[in-house]
Amino acid sequence: MANEQCSNELSCDKTSEKPYLLDSSTFSSEKMNNFGEFRFDSNRSMNSSIRFSNNDCTVEWLEPSMAVWIPVETKAKLHSGKWSLEFDVEWMGTHQIGVGFLLDWNIGSDWGFFGYLGSSSSAWSYDPSTGDIVTNTESIHGNLPKFTGNSGVIGLELDLPKNEIGKFTFIVDGVRTPTKQLSNSGAVAIPAVCLLSRGQKVTIRNLVRLNQD
Repeated sequence: MANEQCSNELSCDKTSEKPYLLDSSTFSSEKMNNFGEFRFDSNRSMNSSIRFSNNDCTVEWLEPSMAVWIPVETKAKLHSGKWSLEFDVEWMGTHQIGVGFLLDWNIGSDWGFFGYLGSSSSAWSYDPSTGDIVTNTESIHGNLPKFTGNSGVIGLELDLPKNEIGKFTFIVDGVRTPTKQLSNSGAVAIPAVCLLSRGQKVTIRNLVRLNQD
């Protein structure tokens, strides 16, 4: 990909600025206290095959679609502290599924050239069907816990200090996976999911700010 930061052509057309990852250490006092909304961005999704419910905290792929996968991000913008949240995968089926987060840019999030979660270098996804952490289209850690059935819960802990490199940990049905480092300090994280099969259903829940930086 020649310029993965500009993989979203619409975003790049809207600004002449050079794309850069947001840095919370530069935020104004007003922006420092803005963490968005912990719900899926139903207005942004253009795919009519999915349904949002539970105050937009649940997304489900219901109708047939030509899409191979459907990416869905939340309205949350987490930064400046430690956070925890959960993805309740209510139905995975026998297909892959991705849950995780993207880092925020000045032009918006980057889903990468292929458009699935973990396709870009500023997004990380956990796939409980294979037990892999994926970023930049590659598995950076495999042979991790998998779901034993068609459902399960994946926790995510995000350590996002303003002036240090951040890190994150996935927790699969109560089992912690190795902590991984982010690419920059002052990172702003957007929780997201990627559905890869009709019938898949995910609920986001239990967002907690563990401490502030």
